[in-house]
Amino acid sequence: MNKKQVLIQTKSATPINESITSTQPLTCEIENASLVCILGQQVDLLNVYMEMLAGINEPDSGKVQYLDGLIKSNHSSALSYIYHNSALLSILNGIDNVKAPALYHQLASIEEIDQQAELFLAELEYDANHKVLPAFMNALQKKHLLIVRAIMLKPKVLFIENPFMDLDREQVRLFGKYLASLVTEKNITVITSNVNLDFVQSYADQVIYLTASELHVFKQRDAFSEYIKNASVS
Repeated sequence: MNKKQVLIQTKSATPINESITSTQPLTCEIENASLVCILGQQVDLLNVYMEMLAGINEPDSGKVQYLDGLIKSNHSSALSYIYHNSALLSILNGIDNVKAPALYHQLASIEEIDQQAELFLAELEYDANHKVLPAFMNALQKKHLLIVRAIMLKPKVLFIENPFMDLDREQVRLFGKYLASLVTEKNITVITSNVNLDFVQSYADQVIYLTASELHVFKQRDAFSEYIKNASVS
């Protein structure tokens, strides 16, 4: 089995945090084609670590290092970040929203971009009309289109804050399976925050878990599950 490539490496990296909450240093390696879940009780703090890993904010201390070419001064699309409140363009329908960045950056011909968008949109099967404006879409459709819009730019790493927010139980199951497929079928590293335990125990390759006073890195989901089990008993 080939050794996975390390895309992001942190060494005692502590994020800049303007709240009174203390932060713990993070040391980890994030590999290609892996699913990383960042968990804890303080959602805002989880996203602070996400932004540090994505290079949006510099660490307050320690280092965050990237594979050569992963981050460029011209804002390369190799890293893509979807905030919990990211929005589609309200004046464009779903299909045009998905294609807009790829067309702007001229990543391929119009015909090729049309075909790619159609293919990506079909990968999540649910009842949705992508020709309507975002105002007429439900939460699942908006989240799906935000991800398709991002992967049209061929990122190596996709950050998604709180991906299951506003989804019902069946939508969470469907969307979780779809997120995992981005890793296994497209070799995209997906880094998420504030996901449920069922998703973690089914799909996570690595878990970063923040408590009030500690930070733990679990390189296998089974190790995290055992930790949670023991913590609930004690």
